[in-house]
Amino acid sequence: MTTPTDRCLIWPNQRANVHKVKALYIVEDSDRVGTSYSILRPTQLILESKKLCDRDRAKLTTILLNLNRQGVETPEVTPELINRALSAPSLSVDERADRFLMFIGSECDTIDEVYFSQVTGLLERELAWTESNANEELVYLWDFLYEMKWTKPSTAQYHDPKTNCIITPAGHARIGELSTRTDSAQAFVAMWFDGSVKHVYDEAIDPAIRCAGYEPYRVDQADFLQPITDQIIAEIRRSRFLVADFTHGCNGARGSVYYEAGFAHGLNIPVIFTAREGTTPHFDTATYPHIFWNPDELPAFQDKLRDRILAIKELGEGPRRT
Repeated sequence: MTTPTDRCLIWPNQRANVHKVKALYIVEDSDRVGTSYSILRPTQLILESKKLCDRDRAKLTTILLNLNRQGVETPEVTPELINRALSAPSLSVDERADRFLMFIGSECDTIDEVYFSQVTGLLERELAWTESNANEELVYLWDFLYEMKWTKPSTAQYHDPKTNCIITPAGHARIGELSTRTDSAQAFVAMWFDGSVKHVYDEAIDPAIRCAGYEPYRVDQADFLQPITDQIIAEIRRSRFLVADFTHGCNGARGSVYYEAGFAHGLNIPVIFTAREGTTPHFDTATYPHIFWNPDELPAFQDKLRDRILAIKELGEGPRRT
């Protein structure tokens, strides 16, 4: 039986280095989590009382890895994170395959390096990065990468194609696309830049995004050294998500907001739809859930927007949340 000083507190069957600083435990070298993390003693007791199943532990592992990838060196396990793991849906297969590809890329120092799976200490990290609980799941994801032509077996003699691969040019392009977004704390805001709605941004949208741990970006607040359309496209590509406010101006709908939201959707970047109460969304966005705001009840709108950001499984807490 392992002691609390040499076992992972999330995956008790896995060894780790645990350092205690008063009521805080700092856990390092847990391959099954894939990153260092910290946890207060009272929260540890909550974690133990919840009796998480392996699927819930995997979801909590994903949350911690996401925070680490966003710049939090030693993310803290909090009661809120535990509850979020319990209520969050599991990652989809395509999301897990993306994460597997990202992990393989992080293990290869050169573009043509052969990656070998199931070597000592690596299998646990593969499970962590892909939110998996069994080798069979990894085998399926391994085949998924082959089918997508993001990886291919090494042609070197004596290399087993079931345990080695090389990232293809298409795979490197996919890694580049994913890296641009997952390492970003930026939230793109698309809305009508008019004085009549400035207070909505200042008093609700901006603070909601910051409270969730992200940095809002508005085109009208930026300095441009290139055509504005090119800048918009570049900044949307760099963003983790987009807040699109479809409030109509005096001349009707804002076409640029529809364009920016559509472009983000095409890149599979999450879009949060908002509008002033009384706005009738066009048919092409009406099926999406909108957060409607009342100019006399902006604190309530701020809370709803923050909660929506935190509830999106690809997002959750941003790296700058305090």
